[in-house]
Amino acid sequence: MKRNKSLVVFVLCIIFLLAFSTVLSAKIPNDTLVIAANTGIFITLDPGVVYEVLPGKIVDALYAKLVDLSGETGTLTPKPVLAERWEISENKMEYTFYLKKGLKFANGDPLTVNDVEWSVKRYLNLDAPSVWLLESIGINKGNMGETIKVFDDYTIRFIFDKPYASNIILGILTNQFSGVVNSKLVMKNEKDGDYGKEYLNDHSAGAGPYVLERWERNNIIELRANPNYVFGEPAIKRIIVQDVPEASNQRLYVEKGDADVAWNLTGALLKEMEGKPGVKIVTVPGHGNEYLAMNAQYGPLANADVRLAIKWAINYEEIVEKVLDNYALLVQGFINKGYFAYVPENPFKQDIVKAKALLAKAGYPDGFEVELITSNTDERKAEAEKVQADLAKAGIKVNIIIMQSSQMYALYRAQSHQMVIAGWGNDFTDPDNLAQSHANYRAKQLAWRNMWYDDWAADITEKAQVEPDPEKRIQMYKELTEYWFQNGPFALFYQTIEKWAIREEVKGFEAGAFGYGMVFDFTKIYK
Repeated sequence: MKRNKSLVVFVLCIIFLLAFSTVLSAKIPNDTLVIAANTGIFITLDPGVVYEVLPGKIVDALYAKLVDLSGETGTLTPKPVLAERWEISENKMEYTFYLKKGLKFANGDPLTVNDVEWSVKRYLNLDAPSVWLLESIGINKGNMGETIKVFDDYTIRFIFDKPYASNIILGILTNQFSGVVNSKLVMKNEKDGDYGKEYLNDHSAGAGPYVLERWERNNIIELRANPNYVFGEPAIKRIIVQDVPEASNQRLYVEKGDADVAWNLTGALLKEMEGKPGVKIVTVPGHGNEYLAMNAQYGPLANADVRLAIKWAINYEEIVEKVLDNYALLVQGFINKGYFAYVPENPFKQDIVKAKALLAKAGYPDGFEVELITSNTDERKAEAEKVQADLAKAGIKVNIIIMQSSQMYALYRAQSHQMVIAGWGNDFTDPDNLAQSHANYRAKQLAWRNMWYDDWAADITEKAQVEPDPEKRIQMYKELTEYWFQNGPFALFYQTIEKWAIREEVKGFEAGAFGYGMVFDFTKIYK
């Protein structure tokens, strides 16, 4: 009996020690940042292909660019990174960049202007989703030999087709595609002329502050610090992005100290976490929007009056107040509040009588049935249910299909949807970016995905892009926005406010997150 008791005590001691050691191992080291996030949106980590917001910010940590955005002055402005400086020609159509000397990739290989040239041309050859950005300013696969010129190991020139505003040019060049890729390493891993696309899906070959250590899809992404980074090795030596799809679980991870950051919390969860010991809430102005989009070539949605009826059926105030807990700005136009040429009018509010009248005028007095796809985040699910309930009041039956973000965007980009709830993260801080995406189908972005082939909207977008008179440009965007309200395929819910819950020992997060949607600087973070 004593032997049995002794054995029980021994086993209990072992269990206690194992449990205690597990608790100790769960403490996150001071040089490590653990992020709890829904990683279902991650498709690739290739800088030439990625076009989603959070994956794009991870890619930004892996690759350095000639120029990037900085929020150090309180305003997002371009700053040189790999470039020492740049010059703009008198005709505003040629930009010459001079590289810093002694640059290295993370693996120690020298980084030269030839890698810069190869990276941009690789991107154009891949014909990736964001290729419209360079094409919109006159550089494409057909003319890249004439528009991208290398003069020596440190000098490269880009030649554009029109005298665009410098914030358009430099803003576009801060996007993920301009992350410089180690051409020597990638070409070693090329398969069947894919420019290393398969390899760069889940490997890195850059000169950014971090290197990709591993990516286990729908499980974990791990980055380690790059000692060869141009601005020096960052304070955080390891970043771990843990896949935690449910926002409520992300909250528990942060409250228990199993994660430093919860990335996808709803407004309701953030309200509940306010004042919790060891936790603080961080918010920054957003550079994106959330919207319902309608395929303008599908059945009833091809009728502008039907699209207008749907816009009048939605209760936008309740989406902001109840779904987002006021962690959003009620903005219905495509130009963000705080941007040049912002249009402050929000013309739509729920009016079921008006919605039904428009449906009857369009030939659908009894409504119709339609499919709505969206991704599996808590906020998107709640938005979809709200739209379903609102449209039901007007007689429209909405069938919701929830799926992984990667699946949703694949369908959306293939124009294979009827309606979709999605979001847009801005590419640069000029209304041209938003007009091109939301109104110009020729840019092959959101207007094109929704098959809204409207030449008047496309023409005025392209004219406003190069209008030198600021007052005339403002008026052009005002006219475009008013036309878009009445004819476009979008019901824009709100402008984002970016929000996170973080552990109080995490410092510099606000500075790193400033401008999120277009930039996130992990090098600003420390403990």
